[in-house]
Amino acid sequence: MSGTSSPTKDRALDLLKQHVVAMSELSVGMVADGTRAMLTNDAPLAQSVMARDPQLDRFDSNIEAESIRLIATLQPEGADLRTLGAVLKIANCVDRVGRLGYDIAQNLSKGPMAKDHGPDDLLSQMDERARAMVRQSIDAFSRGDADLAKAVFALDDEVDALNQQVLERVIQLLTKGGGVTAERLAREVLVARHLERVADNACKIAEKAVYAITGERRTEYFPRLAHKAPSGRVAP
Repeated sequence: MSGTSSPTKDRALDLLKQHVVAMSELSVGMVADGTRAMLTNDAPLAQSVMARDPQLDRFDSNIEAESIRLIATLQPEGADLRTLGAVLKIANCVDRVGRLGYDIAQNLSKGPMAKDHGPDDLLSQMDERARAMVRQSIDAFSRGDADLAKAVFALDDEVDALNQQVLERVIQLLTKGGGVTAERLAREVLVARHLERVADNACKIAEKAVYAITGERRTEYFPRLAHKAPSGRVAP
């Protein structure tokens, strides 16, 4: 399968990638609306995010079933097999992104909104950058652009830095008071952590995209550890 191009095979892989793209748009939308609902305490918007969970489940199940069907019927090799394997991994990451959006939407505050918008402004920046990372990694996989995928990794540092700034700002507000409830601040820290995990999943998607396209693995994600081989020798 990997040595020759088949119109049927190419269409099947392209369609599967399109499904992954559609699933990612659903997931990214859940993160965007979940964050907005949390920042504005918008209960109806939060409910709309949570109502999308069954659709996310259907995407995940259908993509998994179709990937397994293509592996069984086409018996792919090389880049085609890597692509199908990557789809299974990427769909799992995309599902996690959507569920993080679901979790973010559950963090509406019960008390009054904070007058200090410092943490909220930082969360808005984290939301925008984490979602952009997911979109870039999915776009790279869909287009077969390894360089675009590799560029995602450097963006993770920015999100990590923003997460640290949220924590530092929350500590300042807890120290000086000012009418900000501890419950609200705790939710801001939790949501920052969720958004950091969205960015982490974007990196995982990019990693799988690079592997599917080039066959390369990121050595920092796969450290060389000593494992016992069946013969008793230490595997290299």
